[in-house]
Amino acid sequence: MTKYKKHREFEVDLLSYDGAQHLRLHGWLKRNDVLIKSETIHNSDETFGRFFIFINNIMLEQLKEENMERGLFCDIDVMNTENERWNIIKKLDKENDERENLLDKIQDFMFSFQIKDKDDIEKFLSEANETSLKLFKQNESFVDDYVTTKELTYEDKLKDIDLMIEAFIEQERYEDCALLVKVKNKVKQFYKK
Repeated sequence: MTKYKKHREFEVDLLSYDGAQHLRLHGWLKRNDVLIKSETIHNSDETFGRFFIFINNIMLEQLKEENMERGLFCDIDVMNTENERWNIIKKLDKENDERENLLDKIQDFMFSFQIKDKDDIEKFLSEANETSLKLFKQNESFVDDYVTTKELTYEDKLKDIDLMIEAFIEQERYEDCALLVKVKNKVKQFYKK
């Protein structure tokens, strides 16, 4: 039998400063089969998100080299001992306490909507889709406004409609999907002109 070479494993905290950097880092971690313990997006003024990963010493060196070439992360903390892990967690808790809570920011939203868990977000998206669909069905001028508005880009409009279509396909509401396809075609025709 060949002897297995052991490599030291580390738990590492990586911080990204914007969405593009976060996506580059995520792609690198996935391509190199690095185990991601957790990923968070906090999008504050200073940073965008963070990854907690498990990585061996060889891959860690490759990650550091790749960072110098491609800018994959803006900060790294390697947790060698339990004390270091605890200190990082305490630092994160302090940062979270100092930041304004996202839930507090949206409390004064136009209607009562409180995010408590994933189900609340899905409920909100479902209600938003239903509201848009009702407006499309009831009022042709709303369709025209949606098609011609400059508040959304062409790509955003198509993405928005595609997401609604996808949601209604899951519910097997094909007549509603057909209406949304008509709206999508109107958007395409408008931008061709």
